[in-house]
Amino acid sequence: MCGIFGIVEPKGLSPSTLARMGDLLKHRGPDGDGFVLFREGALQGTPFGGRDTPAEAFHVDTLSTPQGQIADADPSGWSVGLGHRRLAIVDLSAMGHQPMASPRGDHWIVFNGEIYNHLELRVELEALGHRFVSHSDTEVILAAYQQWGVECLHRFNGMWALAIYDRTRDQIFLARDRFGVKPLHFWRDHQTFLFASEIKAFLAHPRFTATPNVEHLRHYLIDGPVEWTESTAFAGVFRLQAASFIVASPLDLVSGRFEQVCWWRLAPDDTPATFNEAQARAYAEQYQALLRSAVELRLRADVTVGSALSGGLDSTSVVYLVAQLIEERGITQQQETFTSVYRSPGTEHCDESKYVDEVSLRLRVHQNSIEPRAADIPAEHARMIWHLDTPPESTLMSSWHTFKLVNSKAIKVTLDGQGADEQLAGYVSYLPIALASQGLGAMRELPGLLKVHSPRIAIGAVGLALAGGVIRCSGLARRVRGRRAHVLSQLGGGLNAALVTDSFRGLSNLIHYADRTSMAFSVESRMPFLDYRLAEFLARLPSAYKIHDGWTKYLARLAFADKLPDSVVWRKDKMGWPIPEQTWESGELKGWFARHRSACQRMATMGLEREFVDAMNDKSITRRVRALNLDAWHRTFIDGEWKAAQASELS
Repeated sequence: MCGIFGIVEPKGLSPSTLARMGDLLKHRGPDGDGFVLFREGALQGTPFGGRDTPAEAFHVDTLSTPQGQIADADPSGWSVGLGHRRLAIVDLSAMGHQPMASPRGDHWIVFNGEIYNHLELRVELEALGHRFVSHSDTEVILAAYQQWGVECLHRFNGMWALAIYDRTRDQIFLARDRFGVKPLHFWRDHQTFLFASEIKAFLAHPRFTATPNVEHLRHYLIDGPVEWTESTAFAGVFRLQAASFIVASPLDLVSGRFEQVCWWRLAPDDTPATFNEAQARAYAEQYQALLRSAVELRLRADVTVGSALSGGLDSTSVVYLVAQLIEERGITQQQETFTSVYRSPGTEHCDESKYVDEVSLRLRVHQNSIEPRAADIPAEHARMIWHLDTPPESTLMSSWHTFKLVNSKAIKVTLDGQGADEQLAGYVSYLPIALASQGLGAMRELPGLLKVHSPRIAIGAVGLALAGGVIRCSGLARRVRGRRAHVLSQLGGGLNAALVTDSFRGLSNLIHYADRTSMAFSVESRMPFLDYRLAEFLARLPSAYKIHDGWTKYLARLAFADKLPDSVVWRKDKMGWPIPEQTWESGELKGWFARHRSACQRMATMGLEREFVDAMNDKSITRRVRALNLDAWHRTFIDGEWKAAQASELS
């Protein structure tokens, strides 16, 4: 896991600009940094920082000091700079340093992420004549690209954002993984093209000015964040979409003559099927085997791997499989698990520690807990906004403190449970979507729903399923906004289709939060549920096995019913890292909340005063927190307080 960045512009490109971009991403890679600069009329052997390292050996240089290398001219006359901040996870030696060159020096790469099946790919590539000098997955990517071109992406099982400069063709290849777990953003004007893992790196370039994308932020205040769109909260800054790549010359990147190409799609199958108990158990075994394989691959690391444990079924399933694999390997060291708890008066409704404690005892893991303190929230919130780049849906203090705890225990990698709900129908909002295809037969599901859910949820799901068609065809649907409008739009389209849509919409928000909150503390978050083999299996799994007899996520419950405590497997009070924001707002942090919400003049300069006031006065704490977050974001990035934030991070 690392941070990558790059610049394409005329031959006056400054090495110091690359170095400053790297400084802004230091949290993503505190173990080493480097850059390489290709430009016309290069100064041979004059690296940044006073080191004199040949370009061919740059990728194996030491990691202790900032460094850079100015290399041969590229044929276009444009300068190309590639930079990297390293969090050493696989091959901790200098041989895994980046930027990394191919044996002939014709391809250079900067890469963020992990290719979990790199060992298998290495064997295949060696049989094709490739030779390797390191044990890193980065070197495998280079060889795979040289062997198969852009088709190499289909062979990778992992998460990644990468940039490869092909000097022979004078082309730059940018690519992201299937679900967009690893971020990549870009910005351009008529002279410069920038890309980076995080938008804040652009602040180091003299041509970039942070400007709000007003329409994007208006949508945020009304309906929430959309981290799956090409546009971002910053005007002119775009994200490379999930499962997409760009191949273009430096000149075409600067001039905008390029397109994003989608290289993978998750195809849902909503063929009707009737529930069968024997088939359900067969599917459950297949599901568990695929998840176990995904977990096993994600345990590959040259550092200690821990797990996030919330007390829900998803994270607990991962912890169970890790414990099983550790035992089979004869490892006596306990698995380290991490969670945020809320035991203080007034916050207990957000506490899941009783489930965590039960799982920890059952699986014999070493549990580490942290409780966010109200007095610390203002300072931690300011840091969170700086690291998120874009304003989030909540204060994120549960995940933020969890990864803060992970970092304090010197753990570099965690396995996390993101992605299961969007693939296995874990939210009650999926109930009417699953019922809609049954027509009047949805009424037969009411007894089962009432056994699991409150009458309001059960009757509401059946009623919405029956009335959905009428609501959509009438003008009433246009008056509904947010999550309810999204559910209405999916009625009648099939559950699997809705799940695939959400796997590239709402899940993108959660992935964004996981990447930023983990990397803020130099921790790599790995997500077994986003293994593409498991995702493709679940996209084809009949919906009757995802929601059954009133239970959401039925297949996952069945798969672990005899392995985990019933209180977790058949748990009804789904929470998912809740945060006691309303308690803080009405109590100890009342003044802090109020100060952030008094920013009407700041919002007026963007033309968002009305939307801001509406959010600020909304009965929903969610919308009120959006107002707080937007003000903090504006102060940080638009008003220029980011300089103080950077100084604090680097101190």
